[in-house]
Amino acid sequence: MVALSGFGVAQDRFPTMPGYEGYRAAQAMRRDLTVNRLRGQWTNNQEYKYSDINGSFAYNVATGEITEVRATVGPQPDPLFQQNPARGRQFDRVKSADGSMTAIYRDGNVYLDRAGNETAITNGGSVEERVRYGIASWVYGEELNQRDAMGFSADGRYLWFYKFDDRPVKFYYLTVGQRNQQVALDTEAYPKPGTENPIVDLMVYDLETGKTQTVKVRPGSFDNGVGHYVYAISWMGNELMFHRMDRRQQVRDLCIANPQTGDVRVVDHVENKAGWVEFGPLRDIRGNKNDGKMLVMTDDNGFDNLSWIDLKAGKRTAVTMHKADLVSMIRMDETGLWYTVADGNNPYYHQLYRANTDGSMPKRLTDPQYHHSVSVSPDGKHIADVFENESAPPVLRMLDTTGKPVKTISDSSLSQTAAKVKPIQWIKYKSFDGTTDLWMEVSFPVDYKPGTKLPVLFGVYGGPIPGRAPSIGYSMPDTMTGAGFAIVDVRMRGGNGRGRAFRQAIYKNLGRVEIDDIAAAAAALKDQPWADTKRVGIYGTSYGGYSSVMCILRYPELFQAASASSMVSDWRNYDTTYTERYMGLLEENKAGYDFGSAMTYAKDLKGWLMIYYGTADNNTHPANSLQLSDALTKAGKYYEVQVGVDAGHSGLNQSRMLEFFIERLVMNPPRG
Repeated sequence: MVALSGFGVAQDRFPTMPGYEGYRAAQAMRRDLTVNRLRGQWTNNQEYKYSDINGSFAYNVATGEITEVRATVGPQPDPLFQQNPARGRQFDRVKSADGSMTAIYRDGNVYLDRAGNETAITNGGSVEERVRYGIASWVYGEELNQRDAMGFSADGRYLWFYKFDDRPVKFYYLTVGQRNQQVALDTEAYPKPGTENPIVDLMVYDLETGKTQTVKVRPGSFDNGVGHYVYAISWMGNELMFHRMDRRQQVRDLCIANPQTGDVRVVDHVENKAGWVEFGPLRDIRGNKNDGKMLVMTDDNGFDNLSWIDLKAGKRTAVTMHKADLVSMIRMDETGLWYTVADGNNPYYHQLYRANTDGSMPKRLTDPQYHHSVSVSPDGKHIADVFENESAPPVLRMLDTTGKPVKTISDSSLSQTAAKVKPIQWIKYKSFDGTTDLWMEVSFPVDYKPGTKLPVLFGVYGGPIPGRAPSIGYSMPDTMTGAGFAIVDVRMRGGNGRGRAFRQAIYKNLGRVEIDDIAAAAAALKDQPWADTKRVGIYGTSYGGYSSVMCILRYPELFQAASASSMVSDWRNYDTTYTERYMGLLEENKAGYDFGSAMTYAKDLKGWLMIYYGTADNNTHPANSLQLSDALTKAGKYYEVQVGVDAGHSGLNQSRMLEFFIERLVMNPPRG
């Protein structure tokens, strides 16, 4: 589930409203509000190329000279381009490494093309019978990032492919083509909490013998145990590596299979009975070394750190043990490790560390008052460091291997217009538990005059985003501020970059903790002289739509208006793979599902609510918005609805949204 936004032409009333001219001016100014991140690349041990506001340059570490680099124009090679599959889908064909063979999915089966001669690898698949080979279920693409459903071994001897049995899964039907005289049905096997999941199997075809082997991905029958999910499949030589989880996603195994026998050995095992295990596959940070071990990210001590996995012994060994999330691996050589950790003066300032190859003697090399983006020269003797924070624009300098500054290379990161504009401000506040430090960012109109009160709009997402480690740097304000609003975004619990406990505080409680943290930010506005706390709105799409509607329903005293696009209104309506990861099984957490349902609070609506949905949304189905609409109607509540005809997972047109907020928060007296 990701947030998408809708943009379009202005609504017909918007140009007559206060704030319209300011909004148009801010939009026109957007191209001039440039903040150059100054990041470049090493071309060799001595030369670092980068760009700033003034152009492109090369810095020579031996001479200290900076020379201008002029772009050359000439014939460009045609890129080897493979279009990504549609959202939630997989590639329907894959080539062998030497390009001589192509595996093709068609009509439920797998075919092998060798020099134009096509052979059926399977013949038992049928789209109508809902058993398919060489393709995956929608939830695998959407929630497990599984874009591959087939793959050749490097030497071309073996081909792995999926088998999916969708017969236990209930269909979901969408009516599409609403603009036409006759409509059509879009049908998807879409599992929802309390219902069955697709049965997954993994097969290997031996091109030498023509035989197909079923991999023993689970110890017994398909149930809620380990092997319920099978994903992230890759070849390691002529052995097949894959991940498997249980339905609750509290157990994850890294497995290696023998393609001839289908036998499986577990080389890494992790459990988290107090929450979920991250579904992200374990990848060798060093690249595909194929030397019998992997350097991976783990969170055994509650924070992301580095560990070795011995693929032969099946043993995991911790390398780093920071009490903050390790964000990225920069370099590893015979002298040590280079990596960044989220442990500056706030957890969103990332710092460069160097440690011995075994992780011992870690040393921070950068200034914790700033966020750092770094790269190390190929020989490990020089460090390019771009440092910034919310009030200091990016500066590029060189450091030696101890972290000592050698030379400032560029501080030309702001356009003339950006240099005159107040950057985004970050405000620290406490959660309602009184102990957790949280941050919100605030964008002000470029012409804001201190001492005046501003209506406030919260732009939110609010849901978990696997793999993301956010930072705080120097940024220009949101152009929606031109309409006369302060725009606020919140770093609430459930987000990444602050350890497992912070990330998993939402477990079995979607709609509680993250909503409380957004509401705590709204409550903290009372201490800000610029905030008109009687005119506070909130908007978002997808999970952001859910956050918006839950905030106005659960905290009507803090939010006077909300625009909720493409929302989930009840977690019973979303897919099993995402929902059960964070909420557990429906039969084991009915109270949590009830608490997280927007319908539970329909009777509490006091402010203005705009609901938007796309009639062809195959992600968060229109039923979510319609169920909430029904509950609000039965509770006698006024609300507004905007419909995207034949639109998918999308957001309300931004101009229409601003029209709504200006009318409800600026022109009309607030409700409630």
